[in-house]
Amino acid sequence: MRKRTIPIVIAVLALAAGIYGGIFWQTHYLAGVSMTRVPVPKSDIPPYTLLTSDMFTLQEVPRALTDGGAYRLSISDLEGSISVETLLAGLPVASRMAESPDRFRLADPSLEVVSLPAEAVRAVGGEVHIGESINIYSLQPPPKQTEQADAVEPVPEVVFVARVPVVAVLADDGGPVSGGDQNSQPQPLKILVVAAPPDTVQAILEAIAMEKHEGAVLWITLATP
Repeated sequence: MRKRTIPIVIAVLALAAGIYGGIFWQTHYLAGVSMTRVPVPKSDIPPYTLLTSDMFTLQEVPRALTDGGAYRLSISDLEGSISVETLLAGLPVASRMAESPDRFRLADPSLEVVSLPAEAVRAVGGEVHIGESINIYSLQPPPKQTEQADAVEPVPEVVFVARVPVVAVLADDGGPVSGGDQNSQPQPLKILVVAAPPDTVQAILEAIAMEKHEGAVLWITLATP
């Protein structure tokens, strides 16, 4: 009877040791080595949303999932970025799905981005580059004289419109002025893209409307430093 009891006790002890070892490995090894915490959206976040820290919470995922930089690893990495696609609730955020606003929309989120026509002869001979500040002027035609007006030669008016930073310099088709590759011919400047607060954008659009409908002319200069 005693000979039978000893193997049974040994088997029970071995089983207990195995169970304990499995629990210990799961709670310590997996938690400490194979799992990590990454930010996930609390709810679906639509595209073109400026991201803030309160939109996210931390969730455990397998560490192997975060290897190679495919996902954002901290909430601070996401704060201030802008969503490029819908970010789904509870899922890690792929790096390509959140970009810096300057890279995604050419300017700070507080600024509107607007394009304006710019012939090279009216824009410093086309020597305008990204990052430079320009002054926009409106050369407005003189007011029409009435029959009762004195016979004085009317004088055109030069009106300052805005000082703005250039964020893109484009050809007529929206492509780069320098050409797409070494074999393509350089394209002439036709479009300047600038960034400005909404009230300044409104002033620029009013000047463009005057050019289209009232004979005014836009003129671009490089602003003083």
